[in-house]
Amino acid sequence: MNLSSSQQRMLLSVATFAAAVMLVSVVAEFAIQIWPLKFGELNWRVGAAGLLLDAFVKTIPAQIVLYFAAAATDSRKLLKTYAIIAFVLGVVSVGVLGFFALDAVQLRATLPQNVKQQFLKVALRASLVGILGAILFFIAGVRTLKVLKSGGAVRTSGGSARAAEPADESMLMISRPAAPARPSLTAIKGDEPVKVVEA
Repeated sequence: MNLSSSQQRMLLSVATFAAAVMLVSVVAEFAIQIWPLKFGELNWRVGAAGLLLDAFVKTIPAQIVLYFAAAATDSRKLLKTYAIIAFVLGVVSVGVLGFFALDAVQLRATLPQNVKQQFLKVALRASLVGILGAILFFIAGVRTLKVLKSGGAVRTSGGSARAAEPADESMLMISRPAAPARPSLTAIKGDEPVKVVEA
């Protein structure tokens, strides 16, 4: 299907709006789950940290859509903004993981013996999700900045990178036509052929 540039922009705007809807849904769900705020309660802090790490991971599909939409429209500013956001999310994830681990250890010590095993499973799952999410955010930020830094460079067969230059179809290359090949004649003189080349 061959789409015009305006049709592509229309479809990409729909994809961007869909990604924004997904992000708003994740943020609203997280806000409802942690409200009202109770920073002084250990149980609330552990639960909120786990929900926040989970919410970060839920935003990944929407972020992927935004990345590809920005790349398809060649919006370098948006890609740079998304890369910075990815780094911020990665740093926040690491910080939340640290506080989550400290609070989880304290909370587990106060729990009855029959629920400690279940709590440990939930805490390990939240920690794994947070670690993988943080790694993904850092990778996304680094790779996006590398793409922006390359500036569309392409690698030639010799191994060196050079900027891709669009072909200018308006230029007409005129060269001198090659001289026609001169015929060679062979004359027979006696028993030996004699090759005669036209001067």
